[in-house]
Amino acid sequence: MSRFLAFLMGILGAVGSSQAPAFTQQYIQNLTGRVAELQTIVDRFDRDMADIDLSRSEGLAQCDSGEPVVTSICSGLKDDVSRYETLNSQLAQLTTASDWERPVLLARDFDAGILESTYAAYEPAVPATTVGGAFALAGFAALWLVTSVLLGILTAPFRRDRY
Repeated sequence: MSRFLAFLMGILGAVGSSQAPAFTQQYIQNLTGRVAELQTIVDRFDRDMADIDLSRSEGLAQCDSGEPVVTSICSGLKDDVSRYETLNSQLAQLTTASDWERPVLLARDFDAGILESTYAAYEPAVPATTVGGAFALAGFAALWLVTSVLLGILTAPFRRDRY
């Protein structure tokens, strides 16, 4: 019975982990859209600052002038620029990583809002790539092994000697 349960857990691990490459790809697509949207705002700000001979950082520094209108407008711009820089950095990291590294990088560093919207739209599918198959095999092996060890430890006191 415990071997069968370990096998079922292995199958669950295979199915779950096989989705990692495809989910990561959809996350990257979602992230790319968000970066492109923010880039429009940041580029416009950069052009506006260039028109008055200021860099982005000089323009943002002048946002702290104390004028209520300027402070209100600039707080949104500061947030947009900061988010753009953060997301653009993550996008660069994910796109330059190998197919094998991307799911691990995503698991370590992700944007919760983008992750949630990706998950909401994600539809699992059978992995048709070598990477998806390898993740499936690794997931199977990991959950099968963990379950086998745990069940072995838990059932050891109840086993009869077979000698």
